[in-house]
Amino acid sequence: MEDEETRDAVIIDANLEPEQMIRLVRERGVNVKAILLTHTDVDHIAGLHELIDALGPVSVALHDAEKGVVLEGKPLRRQFAMGAGPMVSTADALVEGVPYRAGSLGFQVLHTPGHSPGGVSLRIGDFLFTGDALFAGSIGRSDFDNSDRAALLEGIRTKLLTLPDDTVVYSGHGPATTIGHERRSNPFL
Repeated sequence: MEDEETRDAVIIDANLEPEQMIRLVRERGVNVKAILLTHTDVDHIAGLHELIDALGPVSVALHDAEKGVVLEGKPLRRQFAMGAGPMVSTADALVEGVPYRAGSLGFQVLHTPGHSPGGVSLRIGDFLFTGDALFAGSIGRSDFDNSDRAALLEGIRTKLLTLPDDTVVYSGHGPATTIGHERRSNPFL
């Protein structure tokens, strides 16, 4: 996400292909202020080391429930206990109800657990970044030991589907959609 006036930017999630993001940051000439993590599954944090190495020290922010993954190298999932070791030495907290500021950008933090305990969705203006909570036509997996289907559905229904219809949803996987479209047609809701 980029503020075109100030050139401040954030990276949302550190996926498996960080070189694409590094190239985009350089092409756009933006000043990355933070890396915001919607949750800490490996496909959302695998590129964290490379991003920090390439961009220099930037703030990393995530929900407290998953800080142990990036600060201590604890695996998020027992099923995928790969223990990569610590990824950062400090991390900011993404707390529901407390706006997160990164330079000129301000995000509303919505705790949307269920796929993972510390899952968050991040809203800025008419844009919503949902990680693995809500997808176009689907919802996040909730069959892991530390997942909770009821919490996932509750968060989606009470925090995401209450947003305006024209809110554009960018999930961790797949095409963009809108809240209105998902409210009307998502078979999982």
